[in-house]
Amino acid sequence: MFAWKPTGGADSGSKAGASGSYDVFAYANGERLLGWRGGIGLLHLKGQYDENINDETGALAQPIDDADFDEGIYVSELWLQQGLWDNRLRLRVGFLEQQTSFDRNAYANAEDWNFLSSFLDNNAIVPLPNGFGANLVLAPLPGVELAVGIADADNSPSNWNADDAFESFASFTSHFELGFRLDSLGLPGRGTYRFGVFRDGRKRTLFKRAAATPPREPSRRRGHWGVYASFDQVLWAHATDPPRMVGAFARFGWVNEDASEIEWFWSTGLEARGPVPGRHFDVLGLAVYQAIASDAFQRSRREAFDEETGFELYYRVEVLPWLWVTPDLQYIVNPGRSGEDDDAVVGALRIRVAF
Repeated sequence: MFAWKPTGGADSGSKAGASGSYDVFAYANGERLLGWRGGIGLLHLKGQYDENINDETGALAQPIDDADFDEGIYVSELWLQQGLWDNRLRLRVGFLEQQTSFDRNAYANAEDWNFLSSFLDNNAIVPLPNGFGANLVLAPLPGVELAVGIADADNSPSNWNADDAFESFASFTSHFELGFRLDSLGLPGRGTYRFGVFRDGRKRTLFKRAAATPPREPSRRRGHWGVYASFDQVLWAHATDPPRMVGAFARFGWVNEDASEIEWFWSTGLEARGPVPGRHFDVLGLAVYQAIASDAFQRSRREAFDEETGFELYYRVEVLPWLWVTPDLQYIVNPGRSGEDDDAVVGALRIRVAF
């Protein structure tokens, strides 16, 4: 991944950077290996190199997602899953990546495949920890799916310790999500609509205490609630092989203002597959997000930060069946880390190799 910030951001000068990551997946079919009917397992190893130009933009979002830290190799997922009732009931237990189970979206959910910005990869206010936990998914009817999950709020993907997991009930992050697939319900069009509630188990600063008159010493507390929604919908499709189509997505979210820099969040965008005749495997994406500051945070910490808005445009080119090259352009209005930085421009070139 190569990126360049020609202007704006925390440092108004030009900055360039490079970063990289890799993923290795190993699946196990329990029935074939051990006669364990309905059982599967997954080991996901990951490595990341450098933080690229993320710190230079002054944004709350990471323009280059998956550029969080330097770690040569670590376990990102390690879990077992039991399926019952023709796999309509699934229980997954282990070290989980919650973003693979909650706040999913067909067009904005993979930084190595869709949009690069972390605020377009997932909803900015939804906590999605990597940690010890358990998820239960129930599909009682075709096209209807109910997912419930808990995970340790304090583990990080590169530094997890079973001895420190689940110090108390308060340290759980939990999700409750209900999803509907239109085509499976017999409704016209193809799309998925998800609605969720979460409880954030991380220990967060309570901004209202600092904003009180007279100001009080801020306290830190766990257990803050929020709601969210994630929609993806096919708008147009043409029966080629592979099919050419245009799809749209949208996300919305709200969280208690007392413990979050961001109170409201929304994003929306389009994806066109096969946008150029004869280039059916290419993909064009365009999206915008907006993170709106909480009043309590503004009063206590950063009055200059009101809202951060980001735009992203990419074109993914299939060079070979195993090689994709994606030019990407982002424009970030009012980067929110200080609320006083100039608008930032970021250009990037993503190279993806799959074996």
